[in-house]
Amino acid sequence: QRPETGMNAPQPRPAPDVQRRTVRRTRAVCPTCLVELDAEVVVDGRGAVLERTCPEHGVAAQLLSEHGEHWAELDGYFFDVHSDRPPPAQRDFIVRMTEKCNLDCPICLAKANTEDTPDLPLEGLERLLSERMGMKIDLMAAEPTLREDLEEWVRKVRAAGHIASLHTNGIRLADRDYVRRLKKAGVEEVFLQFDGFDDDANRALRGARLLKRRLRAVENLREEGISTSLVVVVAGGLNEAQIGEVYRFALRPENDHIKELLFLGLRMLGSARAADVAGDGSFAARALMPDDLISSFCEQVDGVDRDDIRRFNKAYFALLSALRVRKCLYIQHHLVVRTAQGPRPIGDLVDLERIEAACDRYRARVRRGDLLARPRLLAALAASGLHPRSLRVASDLVKLNDLLRSGMNLAHVPRKMLLVGFITACDPENWDADVSAFCGKGELSVDGGYVESGGDANIARERRFSAG
Repeated sequence: QRPETGMNAPQPRPAPDVQRRTVRRTRAVCPTCLVELDAEVVVDGRGAVLERTCPEHGVAAQLLSEHGEHWAELDGYFFDVHSDRPPPAQRDFIVRMTEKCNLDCPICLAKANTEDTPDLPLEGLERLLSERMGMKIDLMAAEPTLREDLEEWVRKVRAAGHIASLHTNGIRLADRDYVRRLKKAGVEEVFLQFDGFDDDANRALRGARLLKRRLRAVENLREEGISTSLVVVVAGGLNEAQIGEVYRFALRPENDHIKELLFLGLRMLGSARAADVAGDGSFAARALMPDDLISSFCEQVDGVDRDDIRRFNKAYFALLSALRVRKCLYIQHHLVVRTAQGPRPIGDLVDLERIEAACDRYRARVRRGDLLARPRLLAALAASGLHPRSLRVASDLVKLNDLLRSGMNLAHVPRKMLLVGFITACDPENWDADVSAFCGKGELSVDGGYVESGGDANIARERRFSAG
């Protein structure tokens, strides 16, 4: 049974026989009053924990991982390879087009339909598009397909040379003609909410039974050739078992337009946090961190090795550093390759132990200020692709490397590749100032304006909700 989280949940207690140590000092917020506080990431008998003490509300602890040393290694590696400079400029922006929605999700991060917030004027997007180059623009929040001018927004994004990415609950995408219009306007990729095949769980999370409409949306996206990411909100004890089911669905031969799966751990934001404040802790115990999702994935998918996922993420973090790409520690990845013999995890096709050794050398060079650290890493990774074990996927890995540099447009991800992400949103329980500084998404909204870190924007929004 997972430890409960949330402001009304009991705090996890360490096992007495594991010596406590500090991994990193940072800043966090009190989950109750949202005051910023000194904090520590520690490892003890609970695992890896983000801990802080509020003078008014006492100790608050967010369990980051039950595998303390596993998390501590990735945490230390991430910040070591990013230690020589401030975060790169933000190149991926959430554009919160409207706070209206055609659903009333009990877990809505935006508390859609509860406040009289005007839609975002088009002028705000035009300013953003003119100020920066080579961005991914995430058209979302709460439900962008309710905007009658959505196609105009998409055309402006594409005309300015940016990636147009649509995030949607999929209800309107059940209409094939509407999907055609979006493609004609220039939508390059769609991030589709798809929380599994259990419609009772869909109703608990979204307030409606949505499976038939979402399956129709997947079919329409396939028929129109639009690259798709399935975003699966996972709530502990509710739809965790759907992780393996959705994974196998994405790997069906007819679904090779699905280039990515994002397993998103439920967090205490918006409507879910409001319910917790009111004393309904039903969602608090269901909040999950990326490492929880990795554990469930390993349990439900044959042939997946947790150590290989750890090694792959070290390589991913090293590349982010070398290519000066801004992404978050709370977003971790795995890679699966569709082959004639069936899906193969990347560890079956490349020598991840050899790659890890190259990444460890890169870490040491960065820490001592070696100016050749980045070219040496890239050369070592290129050489690993020449290993006989890696030749069958070497060219595709080079392409993914180039896409990581340029914004990871799913439309250009090879169809044999399936990216798997284990992610979460920053909320008052897990917000860590160091992590949020590297948030891979900025935000543009009516109520918050331009913010470089989506994690910071989440906390600011919760403060506005609390004040209101």
